[in-house]
Amino acid sequence: MNKILLVENNKEISEIIQFYLKDEYKTSSVQSAEDALMLVEHTLFDVILLDILLPGIDGIEFCSQIRQKVYCPIIFISCLGEDNTIVKALNMGGDDYIVKPFKGPLLRARIEANLRRSRVFRDEILIQANDLILNQNTHTVKKGDENILLSPTEYEILYYMMKNRGRLITFDDLYTAVWNQSSIGDVRTVFVHIYNLRRKIETDPTKPEFIITQRHDGYIFSATN
Repeated sequence: MNKILLVENNKEISEIIQFYLKDEYKTSSVQSAEDALMLVEHTLFDVILLDILLPGIDGIEFCSQIRQKVYCPIIFISCLGEDNTIVKALNMGGDDYIVKPFKGPLLRARIEANLRRSRVFRDEILIQANDLILNQNTHTVKKGDENILLSPTEYEILYYMMKNRGRLITFDDLYTAVWNQSSIGDVRTVFVHIYNLRRKIETDPTKPEFIITQRHDGYIFSATN
């Protein structure tokens, strides 16, 4: 049974979410980022559900801290639905964002979608593009001698692009491959993750050598070898 960490300071909402998940997941619930930090130190979770409006350290700051330590998907669950908040949450390492209120089936579907794309590959296979090397078994990326730390979503995007190098990857192709659903015209999430990915793998993100934008169409992953 997959293990979920729920970080939600509203006790009533926490109990409702745990009810939604009780038949399919083993859920641990805490009400503060400080308590969550202690849990992730000694427990490996498959998914983290994270509110933003927490006492003390808020959810976005907590996400930025633990992204250095954990690989599992982080799904924000918040009543804050403004674009700038969603973009900031994704920029800080979030993999998905659900605006409250939401129904149980939607939450479970989003959890399963994130779990599907975060499952590690069983065989150790290296994919190389110039000096960029992706290890499918360890989910690590190196550029030259430098280890590149990627979020689960950034890793899946890079993996898909490297496997499809040289061909046009439309926004919907990427959304379907990584998020397991149609974009329905929503490319904002893709833009945010591509922006963050470029900052990590490109020598000069303003003049990318790997992820080349095809205006209005999508991207091409370019490499000479």
